[in-house]
Parts: sequence; structure tokens; C-alpha cells
Amino acid sequence: MKNKDETKRKLIMAVSHIFQTEGYRGLGVNKVAKLAGVSKKLIYRYFGGFERLVEAYVMETDYWMQFSGELRQLTVPKDLEGTKRLISHILKNQFLYFQSDKAMQELILWELSSNSDLMRSIHRTREMMGQQVLEMADPYLNNPSVNFRAIAALLVGGIYYTILHTRHNGGLFTDIDLSTDSGREDILKAIDQVIDMAFNPGQTRV
Repeated sequence: MKNKDETKRKLIMAVSHIFQTEGYRGLGVNKVAKLAGVSKKLIYRYFGGFERLVEAYVMETDYWMQFSGELRQLTVPKDLEGTKRLISHILKNQFLYFQSDKAMQELILWELSSNSDLMRSIHRTREMMGQQVLEMADPYLNNPSVNFRAIAALLVGGIYYTILHTRHNGGLFTDIDLSTDSGREDILKAIDQVIDMAFNPGQTRV
């Protein structure tokens, strides 16, 4: 059992290395097995196939997959302020994780630039977990003019795009430099402000 676990870990780490250095297009059965120093037959024996091996890697890397265990054990706040703080915390953590984790950035690039059953499946799983977070907000959103799901879509999409743009093109984005501490703090503060506006339209603290 120890050897099996060690081999599985070697294979997942090989996928991680290739994915981060060459992107998803660099992945292949022979290349992964060679880098891991094991027979490619073990990929099929231990994972049931190459796609299942890649899926195991994705499940370890994706922010929402990692967050799923915490989400299941989460105590749902019983008040407005607690709910706002929790949702802001989740989104700010997503921003910080995505900015610091190149593998997660590559996952989103893969999802955006390919026709992949695996990434569609991962996206559906993310959506199911995101739905749980959205449902926490529902009891406190009494203003019919506020569509919090649309606001969340812009926040999550904005997190992905601004970070990917900065990584690949550098420079300022709407006059904010995300490579600096002050730029990151500006984004984190803005997330708090947008969440506050969504729950308390007309009463936002700046």
C-alpha cells in the first residue's frame, strides 16, 4: 500500500510539474510516466486512466475543490453582518489564492481555451459549491433591484481576468498595479465594498 501511495503521489507531482511548465497541452501519458519514473501501466492500474490521473491533480489544485471540505463543515451565519463577512472572506481568499497559484491560473486558462469534458465537469462542481454560497445570501437580499448572482459573476470573472492579464501582459489594469501590495489591498477593499453595496444599497461605507 505504501508503494502504491508513493507511486500515485509521484504521478500527480509529475502532472503538476508538466502542467505548470508547459500547460495542459504538454500533458501526455508517456511524458508523465517518464518524469515520475514509473511504468505508464501504473497510471491505468492506480487511476483507471490518464484522464482520472489529471482529474486527481485538478481536485488537489482547484480553489473550490479544496474549499469543498471546509464548506461542508461551515456554520452558516445567522445574521446579515456575519453573512457579508463570510462571502467577502471567500471571494478575497479566492483572489489571493488565484494570484499566488500558477497551477490554478493554468486550470482556468485550460477551461477557457479548450473543449474539455474534464474541465466542464470541474466547472459544474464549482457551480454547485458556489450555489451553496449564493443561497447563504438569499435571506438577506430583499431588494428586487439587486441581482446578487450577477454581481458574484462579475466579481469571480473579474478576479480571473485581472490576474491573468497581469501575469501575461503586466502593467496597470484600470490604473491598479496588482503586482504591488497596495494594488492587492485596493482589490480586497473593493470586494468588501461591492458586497456591502449589494446587501445595503444606498448605505455603503467607503
